[in-house]
Amino acid sequence: MIKVSAPSNIALIKYWGKRDRALNLPLTSSLSITLSSLISEATVEESTGSEDLWDIMGDPSKSQRVLAAARKDLGDHRPLKISIVNHFPSGAGLASSASSMAALALALSQFLGSGEVPLQQIATWSRLGSGSSVRSLLPGYVLWEAGTDPEGKDCLVRQLHPASHLPLSLVVCVVNDQPKHIGSTAAMERCRDTSPIYDGFHQRNDADLQLAQEALVQGDLLTLGRVAEANCLAMHNVMHQAIPPVDYFMPGTHEAIALTRQLRANGVPCFFTIDAGPNVKIFCSPEYQEVVSQACRALPGLVGILEDRLGLSYEELLTK
Repeated sequence: MIKVSAPSNIALIKYWGKRDRALNLPLTSSLSITLSSLISEATVEESTGSEDLWDIMGDPSKSQRVLAAARKDLGDHRPLKISIVNHFPSGAGLASSASSMAALALALSQFLGSGEVPLQQIATWSRLGSGSSVRSLLPGYVLWEAGTDPEGKDCLVRQLHPASHLPLSLVVCVVNDQPKHIGSTAAMERCRDTSPIYDGFHQRNDADLQLAQEALVQGDLLTLGRVAEANCLAMHNVMHQAIPPVDYFMPGTHEAIALTRQLRANGVPCFFTIDAGPNVKIFCSPEYQEVVSQACRALPGLVGILEDRLGLSYEELLTK
């Protein structure tokens, strides 16, 4: 039996559109931070029967695509028993699909491939289950390069900086811990088909990504935070202008955004980002985490608070 944990990741420069839906190839590159405590755990062992056994939440189709890719590459078709557990809310816009598919791909690489599978090959398997999962395979600040090859040969993931380069802590304002009303892929497709500013959002990606990378090189949290907030709001504006609109925001979402701005005006260097869901991730230097957390606890529109930080090395993800 192999058991592997993989952490959630939070995009600072977003990916919101696919150039190939079947292969989960993104239209644009994205930049993320990999966390340490918000994790998914995948367990792989031989099945006692003649068929695969699944113990996961919801539809196993994403996981089945990852398994099929691993089997195709490694030629090992033993029936397996696979379990995936998310240790934080699932389907709520907290990147549980990313961490769970990353954990599964890593576990399969150990069980079927004896730990000899190159990282980019693991990323290819993982991507078939969840595109952004590839960013959970590396720690720190991670770049997922969109590439242009039709088969995704240049769609690669790499670490830009370790977590120690610019340490960050995270306070997650959990507005709703239930699965969101429309999944990310369906929302992306609706935006592609109906949002008049969909193309414009992708055209600004290179500029946002360049600015974010320059800020990271310089250790400039203020600039990084500002471009991350602007990119996040631009992505949600694409959704809000879709037909019908995709609006994940809830009253608590607006409360958390307003609080972040208020804290920053009062001298606390913190910034927000929001993925496809209502929950707000506020990131800051570690020394301000407690201040931000205490302020968030006073918000009436939240069902909970989660705290995390950048962390984990690739080697630490494996727990046998």
